[in-house]
Amino acid sequence: MTKSVPLFYFGNIAYWSELIKLEKLCFTPHFPIPKKTYANRTVILMANGLQTLTVPIVGGRGSKIPMDQIEISYLENWIAKHKMALQSAYAKSSYYEHYMPYFEPIWAAKPHTLMQLNLNIFKMLSKVLKLHVEIVEEENTNLSEVQFIPNIYSQTVVSYPQVFRYKFPFHPDLSILDLLFCLGPDAKSYLEKGHSK
Repeated sequence: MTKSVPLFYFGNIAYWSELIKLEKLCFTPHFPIPKKTYANRTVILMANGLQTLTVPIVGGRGSKIPMDQIEISYLENWIAKHKMALQSAYAKSSYYEHYMPYFEPIWAAKPHTLMQLNLNIFKMLSKVLKLHVEIVEEENTNLSEVQFIPNIYSQTVVSYPQVFRYKFPFHPDLSILDLLFCLGPDAKSYLEKGHSK
């Protein structure tokens, strides 16, 4: 199965539960950031509740320019903030120390565009999740053909042990990082089952 989908900053669990079904993924670099998606943000659960990690972009989110031309702003040290937040949220998880080093070089390279960042993250997540998805750049896709994965999965989600499970009720459909740091190698089988009852 092939779909044309936007590339997200890590992406949420619903997004990856759809991607895992694909044999081939097409992305369209000439489209602007879709509204209400995770193109430049991801949501994690911290000790004080939900936290959105946002990648700042030059010109702001409202800029209707192609994704491959959207520049990342490094005026503030958002990378350090994201890494600090992830450490605070997941340092006690079972697989944080194992998987976090995979993403360090991606941030350290400071990609110029949002597409470069998201594409590098996608490739790394595909590697650690051991997915076999071919990714192809598609220049001639119409906007109507792009499959926008929903931000919130409407089905009942099967819970998994989250870091702050004794403080908060289960939070479904967080960043794929939450699932990866908590379940490790079992994240793939969770996604393959559709993460729903």
